[in-house]
Amino acid sequence: MSVIKFIMAARCEAAGRQNNEDNFQVTDNLSDNQWSFLTGKEVALGEKGALMVVCDGMGGMNAGEVASGLAVKTIKEWFAADRLTPPVMSSPKTVLNYIEQAVIAADYKIKEAGSQNILQEGMGCTIVLAWIIGKEVYIGWCGDSRAYRFNPVSRLVRLSHDHSYVQDLVDSGKLLQELAFDHPDNNIITRSLGDANHTAKPEVKRFTLCNGDILLLCSDGLCGVLRDEEIESIMANAHTIDQCRHDLWTESEKAGWTDNVTIALCQIVSGAEDMENPATAKPPVKTKITHRKKRKWIVLGIAVMLLLIGAAIEIGYFQANGHWWLPDFILQAINRLMN
Repeated sequence: MSVIKFIMAARCEAAGRQNNEDNFQVTDNLSDNQWSFLTGKEVALGEKGALMVVCDGMGGMNAGEVASGLAVKTIKEWFAADRLTPPVMSSPKTVLNYIEQAVIAADYKIKEAGSQNILQEGMGCTIVLAWIIGKEVYIGWCGDSRAYRFNPVSRLVRLSHDHSYVQDLVDSGKLLQELAFDHPDNNIITRSLGDANHTAKPEVKRFTLCNGDILLLCSDGLCGVLRDEEIESIMANAHTIDQCRHDLWTESEKAGWTDNVTIALCQIVSGAEDMENPATAKPPVKTKITHRKKRKWIVLGIAVMLLLIGAAIEIGYFQANGHWWLPDFILQAINRLMN
């Protein structure tokens, strides 16, 4: 039986804010209880697998940092080597159930801490984790922190599905997916850990791994400023896992990040199945990255232009022979803004 060989890399910093409310943990060997990994080094997957977890905190007075820290601490406790018994790992069903119960336990710990300290009341966080066992990865999440898989053949695929107000609008057909990224309410989440009004309802899914896969977990500090096609372009053109992490970080900074950023990556080097003959894989395509800050100016420019046109029409500046018309210079300006 072939052994999975993989490489990990991660980074978590305050980035666009003064205080870092994100938390994460990565371990390439759950059997040794060390909760560490060799950055950029190829390792063999152990019997109990490897784990990545990312949490994005929310709440004032540093409470978001406390919530995300408690969530990560709880996950570490649940994934201690002696708790990952044969019954827990006996089938995909038991593994998925274990992840779900671990996330619910983290939710309970956050609520318990919040009830004992008024400064931490109402704190919470999102969570996304990936447990790699054999040739499969198990994803669990609650909130809008995301899990992706990039492969040269299949390109970028989002493995998680946001628990958010805007995603609900898309799912119900009330909003086009193309408009979700720039929606003004895209920071409103519908599920989280620590919500006093609801017990956490994590989602859990299982996926088969392929050689060449790069798993990406991230907080919305990354996917909130880079579109999926931009993330795909960066990952497709990175030659190493460390370069991939560096380029994702650099481009999110250029995009004008306003939040903490966490990136956790795992590349499957060998031991899994080939998705397709490498010769037929699509070549990397450079996508022009249009940063959020630039898009906002474009939208603002269009709005101002329309207001000016409306005002001009209202006072009859552009009436000729009984028909309304727009001068060529305005049409050209609108064209440039749209393109």
